[in-house]
Amino acid sequence: MADSRDITGKNRKFKGTSGIVLPKGTEAQRVDTESGELRFNTDTELMEYYDGTAWKPVDAPPTISSISTSDSTGDNTILNADGSTLYTITINGGNFSINPTVKFIGNTGTEYSAGNVTRVSGSQITCTTLSNMGTSDDPYDIQVTNASGLSATLDDAFSFNAAPVFDNPSGQIGTVYDGQTISGSTFDVSATDAEGNTITYSIISGSLPGSGLSLSSSTGLITGTLSGTPSLGNYPFVVRASTAEGVIERQFSIQVVANPFVTASGGTETTSGGYKYHTFTSSGSFTVSYAGTGSNSIADYLIVAGGGGGGLPYGGGGGAGGLLDSTVTLSAQTYTITVGGGGSTGATGADALGGSGSNSSAFGQTATGGGGGGRYEGVNGLGGGSGGGGGGRNSGTTTGGSGTAGQGNAGGQGTGSSPIYGGGGGGGGSTGAGVNGVAGTSVNGTGGTGTDWKSLGTLYAGGGGGGNGSNGSTATTTAGLGSARGGNGANYDTPGTSGATNSGSGGGGAGGVGSGPAVGTGVGGSGGSGIVIIRYPI
Repeated sequence: MADSRDITGKNRKFKGTSGIVLPKGTEAQRVDTESGELRFNTDTELMEYYDGTAWKPVDAPPTISSISTSDSTGDNTILNADGSTLYTITINGGNFSINPTVKFIGNTGTEYSAGNVTRVSGSQITCTTLSNMGTSDDPYDIQVTNASGLSATLDDAFSFNAAPVFDNPSGQIGTVYDGQTISGSTFDVSATDAEGNTITYSIISGSLPGSGLSLSSSTGLITGTLSGTPSLGNYPFVVRASTAEGVIERQFSIQVVANPFVTASGGTETTSGGYKYHTFTSSGSFTVSYAGTGSNSIADYLIVAGGGGGGLPYGGGGGAGGLLDSTVTLSAQTYTITVGGGGSTGATGADALGGSGSNSSAFGQTATGGGGGGRYEGVNGLGGGSGGGGGGRNSGTTTGGSGTAGQGNAGGQGTGSSPIYGGGGGGGGSTGAGVNGVAGTSVNGTGGTGTDWKSLGTLYAGGGGGGNGSNGSTATTTAGLGSARGGNGANYDTPGTSGATNSGSGGGGAGGVGSGPAVGTGVGGSGGSGIVIIRYPI
């Protein structure tokens, strides 16, 4: 049988409209005979020749025109490097042989063999990235190598974009109580992006507690004032930080706790030195809507009653209103606050005791009003919060009223006998007794000292000064001075001054002239009204 490969004696004219039919078959059907033989390999879909030792493919190099990836965020040739997601890369080009190999070549020269390489057709290949690829080798070239060994490379085909990184670990970021204001960076769920891409923040599950708090989409900070009285407990939520090229999510939580501080209203409200103050200069209500917890629920308070009025004539100074300085553990309720008025004095020319001040009260505690000052006819000063001073008279010595235990001190004595009319004693103060008047001298009764509560620089509950005496129609002694905003005693037939408003201090006693009360025209000073102050930490 003639050799079919022998074309001698045949028509050797070939036309461009047809090709030469070569022997073809699988690799298993090869017959190694002699060099120079040609055949078509149906396994590789390439023509091949035998060089006397091995069959060699006859091939043209592949080409790469473009790629696309399975990353649908932003530019899909910039992949989110989260360390776990594998991306499918589709390579478009031409002349891709059967069983090609694909490599990713990093910028450092490190080569990575692509995963799951699939030849879709002679013009398309798919493959996947590897989990150990990342931003450190950006950008990556893609190299496709045909079975013949010929290859094509697409430079800088893709790169990895580092996803944002949260600045704080997952878990509880802080505690908040109803009514608390959160500002600045106290609650921070922000992230940092290595490439400097703009980050947008959102809560994708869970929620912030109550109402009033919100997450800034641009800063990742949670601010606002918690309201809505949310239940105590932990509130988890998931924050998503997104850039055009990458997304990361993390769970955080905020714990709602009992308000450690008092929430209250009433009186004149001020803040200073870490405390909130409620000052009552008249009666009213102190309403606690939340009592705080632990030591923060304990409030300091000052209760001062109205001071007593000064006596007339030759009168003793009015006693200071009683002063209570203590603490109370608050509860959520409304407390009644009573502020007492100052004591008055009698009419001009009358022989009258000073009027007692009115009581002040709060938290079930009552401060007693200051006692009125003694008068001309040798009548003792009235007892009270701090006692009234005794009035001077020619019959001898009169005593000051006694102070209420724990609230103040006694008034001083008034002295004198005919023909020298003595001076009035000073009203008692919250921290010191009134000073005695001394007949025929320049010493009249000074009011007892008051109190600087919590060292705030304001004095409360000082006694009024005693009025002066005289020898016939001539003044022989000097009026006593009031203490801690207490009224000064009168000098010879003149009125005493009043205690300062809302100080609880006593009024000054009236001066005298001649031998009887109807002769003098001075009156004692009125007592100062009381005050209640409450403070607690904020």
